[in-house]
Amino acid sequence: MNRIKFLTFLTFSASLIFLVSNYSCNKIKSTDIGTDLLPIIDNIVTFDTTLEVITENGIVSDTSLPTILSVYAGGTPSLIAGQINNDLQFGKTTASMFFQFMPSSFPFNFEASDSLYLDSVVLCMAWNGFVFGDTNLVQKFNVFQLDSTLRSDSSYKTNFTTKYNDLVGSKTFLPSVLNDSLKLLGQSLANQLRIPLNKSFGEALLHPKSIDQNPLLTDSLFRSFSKGFAVVPDANVSSANALMGFNLSDSNSYIKIYYRYDTAANKDTASMVLRYTTTTGYANNITRNYNNSQAFATFKTGQDSVVYIQASPGTNCAIKIPALDIFKAKKGNVVIHRAELSMQQIPSFGQQDDVFSAPDVIYADYLDSASKSLNPFILDGFSQGSYSSALLGGYKKMVNGPLGVSVAEYKFNLSRYLQGIITRNYPNNVIYLSAPNYIQYNQLYILQKANLLAKGRVRLGGGNNKTQKMSLRVIYSKL
Repeated sequence: MNRIKFLTFLTFSASLIFLVSNYSCNKIKSTDIGTDLLPIIDNIVTFDTTLEVITENGIVSDTSLPTILSVYAGGTPSLIAGQINNDLQFGKTTASMFFQFMPSSFPFNFEASDSLYLDSVVLCMAWNGFVFGDTNLVQKFNVFQLDSTLRSDSSYKTNFTTKYNDLVGSKTFLPSVLNDSLKLLGQSLANQLRIPLNKSFGEALLHPKSIDQNPLLTDSLFRSFSKGFAVVPDANVSSANALMGFNLSDSNSYIKIYYRYDTAANKDTASMVLRYTTTTGYANNITRNYNNSQAFATFKTGQDSVVYIQASPGTNCAIKIPALDIFKAKKGNVVIHRAELSMQQIPSFGQQDDVFSAPDVIYADYLDSASKSLNPFILDGFSQGSYSSALLGGYKKMVNGPLGVSVAEYKFNLSRYLQGIITRNYPNNVIYLSAPNYIQYNQLYILQKANLLAKGRVRLGGGNNKTQKMSLRVIYSKL
């Protein structure tokens, strides 16, 4: 699949314009009342009711896993590395990065090829400020050489894996030190993880076995010599409990080879740099293991009183609202002023909600009963010629919960969607909640950023929760 260049704006195809136009011409004009212009609830003409919902947890399918997309021309997104080994609610997570660094041009020539002396080789990765988890517990990253090259014209899903061998470096560190400053050769460095690599890698570049097989002569010779690297968390470090983000196309990401050289006129030190280029590939494997977690016990058929939402690649929740069919049968054709789906986080004492924070965004769409595909709530998210999921809501807001504990709250405006069910007899479809990395509908040319990859998890009150029940509030008027 060709790599998709990430868009910062939304484009719409003719099919989307047709869909909105067709839907809009049928809707009742009275439903265009803004949230600040809701009529007074007098229980004579205008009423307020709450509909119960049925919630069921699930795991996002492999076909819906995110693809690692480039964020601008020639750039990589932030890739995730690390491991979470102790999350009672959602189990374990392991994240590994695959990439290739190369010289910027060929051939590369040293100052004096017959008198080169290697000092050190260091892999440097620019930390983007992202940490999800406990920053004060030790992590260890191992660096291996890839067995095969990643394609630069392909994008890979987060379940992608590839073979690697030959351990070439390791680093044990605390995530909390990633923002420490370092003074090196007169240069101030910060927000960077530095991993020493075996000298054998540098020696092979400084002293190739033969001139015609020198990896620094051509692009193809270098790719044959180095197919790339895998940065993999060490499975033996059981205390590790965090994920971190790194930007491999940042100017602070590279492999630097430090060496000395002698010439007739001078003795000096120098370095050569290998970097990400637009002709090199990258991938990110993120593996979730829910065994023995609280969430795992709910991944079965049936209603769940606690909803488990984990950022992509993670979990989702199916919501059914049979009470809506009963409401429609009893009330008939009414004007929907507001339909708001709301939910609150269940506080979890002693389960590290302070380090494993709730997602910034929870997203809602619905499963079309005819096409069996997920679709956006177009009308509720459509304004001034474009679709914006922000109009639906779903953004985290911290509020006072039970016992005065601060909890995350999420609300969605589904007013026009509900009006279509009441007035136009559209199906009462299953709604899905998730915390995606980005929102994408290829058939409608919609692509929008949502959450950082793998950042966020939350327990929400489900439809039959006794204290924090998820529900659909409806404000309506009789015709």
